[in-house]
Amino acid sequence: MRNLRYYIVLITVTALSLVMANTGCLKIRTADQQPATLVSDAMLATGVDPELKPVNASNTFYVNTDAIYLSLKLNNASANTQVMVKMTYLGGEASNLANTTMFNQSQSGQGTKYLSFSIKPPPGGFPQGDYQVAISANGVEQVSLPFKVQNLQAQQGWPVISKFSATPATVPMGQSVTLSWDVSDATRVTLQPAIGTIPSSGTRAVTPALTTTYVITASNDAGTTKRELMVTVGAAVAGAPDLVITNIWLEGLMLYYTIKNAGAVDSPPTYTHIYIDNLFPSMGGSSFADVLKPGQEKTLVFSSYQWPYGVETGGVGSWNPDVDQVYDPSLLNHTVKVCADAKNEASEGDEDNNCMFKLWGILWNYDMLAVSHMPTYYNSWDQLAYTEGLNESDPHGAHIKMSDGGLEMVPEQKPQGFLRGKWGIFYQDYAGAIRKYPIKIPAKTKFIARVGLDERGQGSDGVTFKLGFLDSTDTLRFLDSKKMTVPGKFEDWVVDLSDQQGTFGYFLLQVDAGNSPTNDFAIWKEARLKQVN
Repeated sequence: MRNLRYYIVLITVTALSLVMANTGCLKIRTADQQPATLVSDAMLATGVDPELKPVNASNTFYVNTDAIYLSLKLNNASANTQVMVKMTYLGGEASNLANTTMFNQSQSGQGTKYLSFSIKPPPGGFPQGDYQVAISANGVEQVSLPFKVQNLQAQQGWPVISKFSATPATVPMGQSVTLSWDVSDATRVTLQPAIGTIPSSGTRAVTPALTTTYVITASNDAGTTKRELMVTVGAAVAGAPDLVITNIWLEGLMLYYTIKNAGAVDSPPTYTHIYIDNLFPSMGGSSFADVLKPGQEKTLVFSSYQWPYGVETGGVGSWNPDVDQVYDPSLLNHTVKVCADAKNEASEGDEDNNCMFKLWGILWNYDMLAVSHMPTYYNSWDQLAYTEGLNESDPHGAHIKMSDGGLEMVPEQKPQGFLRGKWGIFYQDYAGAIRKYPIKIPAKTKFIARVGLDERGQGSDGVTFKLGFLDSTDTLRFLDSKKMTVPGKFEDWVVDLSDQQGTFGYFLLQVDAGNSPTNDFAIWKEARLKQVN
């Protein structure tokens, strides 16, 4: 009888496991399993072939390299797999650019195929020094490739031109540019056109009449080194008006604005338009502006328009979780845009600075840390159970709400481990369960944070803080990142989300370990989404 019961239980458990596995309700893994490698064969090269495989693979390049190509292979990738490539200049000749992201691009793909990325140099060439390319797939870091940029001439005993730049690189006609250079091991240095012999390092102000390519030539007994730099010259702005809006405000129901001529000559009579929530009003949306002398500013009014939405500080709209499928903070305010020279009557020196854009109403200010106990948290394996991640020693990672309102996140305890929280708009349903809805990103939104390593982080090799966004297609994109390495040091971090306006999805806060997860006590002192006028 006991054996019969045993087989009945065994059959029942097996059947239940199969049903739950087939419906996606149950995931079984062992401690030694690893996530599938989506990316392999990643190489840097000077080119790629028609199949996007690398040509002339190398980990050393030169300042005058036309482009650095990254070739990689996707392996059995699902549809819309997102591959992100980020190149960081770690340090070298351009010390002011140390730890700066110089390339950040993503591509989507599926199946097994090669992808390639073309990394173009900045004006003046790639700065000499050490670089790193980090590759991630669907938000999971796959591989990191270090490489160097150096001068080929240095290996041959030729002079080295370590710096040749123009500030600014593009100017209107009649304005000056500052050329800067630094040369070593040269017996003679010249700068053309029209300048001639120059010292080994220095600056020179030039005023090119048209787009000009400057050439610096350094010579010694071993050979000659050259670098080229193009300065682009645009149309002159002298002798043109320039109309700008300097302020807009309400008095009662009347909308006022100030308009200024920042140009060098009188402006002709023009019309100013107003747009409310990107729509031109059916009545009263136009205001006449008479001649303005250079530097003159006037206060004018949209005399035939009346503000229809109540007082400026009043909120509008609402959100109902039983009806609305996306939380839209823009329902709390109105976008108001006033544009000078709306009919293009004036030929201006700058045609792109005519408009002022403001938000009126209740500005969105979402404190993510105030609800840090509500998000779903994930590591590289899967979603954490309710009881996981509440202790710093948990190998799955930890998320602990701090007494001062901050959030401590400890990444999964393995090399390149991570911990990720998923934020939406949280609410409680009728059964008492916590639910979340995606967020539609409103205008003029910024992510504002303060991050760092806790003082107990001695021995940590640093933690990378990341801001991610999971859009309506379930595509994960990391919008920015910040690495912190010094225990007890905290820094402000601001990410402008203007280019994400109108997209909707979930925000992700993530912390990544480096080669070692030891003492990676990552602290978010502040993390909020805020509309800023």
